Amino acid sequence: MMRALFASLSFSLLAGCAVTPAGEPAAEDLAPPDAVEQSAASDAVAFSSAVTFHSETPFYVPPRVGGDADFGGHGPRTYLEVELHVFNGNEVWASVHIDAIETKSDWTRAEGTGWFHLYTAPREITGILGPTYFEHEYLDTNHAHDLFSFSTGSLVSLLDYVGDTKGNEAGTRTGVQVFFQPITVGLL
Repeated sequence: MMRALFASLSFSLLAGCAVTPAGEPAAEDLAPPDAVEQSAASDAVAFSSAVTFHSETPFYVPPRVGGDADFGGHGPRTYLEVELHVFNGNEVWASVHIDAIETKSDWTRAEGTGWFHLYTAPREITGILGPTYFEHEYLDTNHAHDLFSFSTGSLVSLLDYVGDTKGNEAGTRTGVQVFFQPITVGLL
């Protein structure tokens, strides 16, 4: 009974993973994941799995780096780069780089990179399955929030920008919030 349960559980956890068949499972293979990682791994079979999570960044406002802080109806033209990173072996972070530049006048500009912790895995991450990089560009033409949605297969599902507003905004209100598609990571 226990072997049938183990075989069924192993099959469902390993579906889609390349696995080399092994003999009978050792006692440590039936232990909780933390106990398996701490055991001696002489000839033990390493089982991997995947975790999918949903995430978003807080609204990020980069600092003003030029001009008078007011885009004054001249854009801004906004460039965005988003990238996922694995740090400390088990943490997923996102870097969000935004560069918003006035299209004329005194070239008001807000630019910077925000770093956001998205997820801590219970074990070491072997990789991010799916896209890890995204870029977007747009020209702001009003004082409203600008929303852009993206299809499945993209790293990002939705962007919520603030570009130009009434009054000064560079360094205080211009920025972006990033909503991600479901992110899947492989675990050791």
